[in-house]
Amino acid sequence: HTTQPKCIELFAGVGGFRLGLEKAGWDVTWSNQWEPNKTKQWAAEVYRHQFGDDGFVNEDICNVNASRLPDHDLLVGGFPCQDYSVAKPLNQSAGIQGKKGVLWWEIFRILQEKNPTYVLLENVSRLLTTPTNSRGRDFATILACFNALNYVVEWQVINAGDYGYPQSRKRVFILAYKRLKENFLVNRKILREAFPYREIESNAFRLLREKRVKNLNGVIEDIPNYLHDVSTEWD
Repeated sequence: HTTQPKCIELFAGVGGFRLGLEKAGWDVTWSNQWEPNKTKQWAAEVYRHQFGDDGFVNEDICNVNASRLPDHDLLVGGFPCQDYSVAKPLNQSAGIQGKKGVLWWEIFRILQEKNPTYVLLENVSRLLTTPTNSRGRDFATILACFNALNYVVEWQVINAGDYGYPQSRKRVFILAYKRLKENFLVNRKILREAFPYREIESNAFRLLREKRVKNLNGVIEDIPNYLHDVSTEWD
């Protein structure tokens, strides 16, 4: 790019995606956050406080015409996970047909209209295995939708606990980019190269040994310093 690349953020929450994007040089020109059936839009208020009102829309995305969105190079979104979440038993996970799971179709609608070059989405890892009566059908539907719009797709389950953070938090990240020509095949492994979990995991064990942070009973004595040391090892 000769100019700063443009990005829009759907299901923005309090702006976690945006923090990383702006550090990486992206210009987030439009964003949307809406929590249905709530009198107070807490996440939207935090987002506004952090990033201001310019380009921010606190409306139901289902009611936002795609023509209102600026042209952009990248669309990102952590679309609602409640219908895939492990907080529910698997047999109660409604998946892509659930009340919030259907919001995938709003992403698809916007991709059809705006046709960005890149898409980056995040959700809980159970997205890969719903619904319970036809494992993997929802994700297969999403992949088919991307294919219909001429995108190449790669995905990876990433656990924050593998990168020095004190929580096992598994999320699937989906990266799609436009196919350059007919029968275009790639083996770029962008996500795999960005998150080389085996190498980092071994570094974590090495750090434990070198720092000698455990006492004789195997208990971490100084948790704040330990977490700081591990989390900053790869900053």
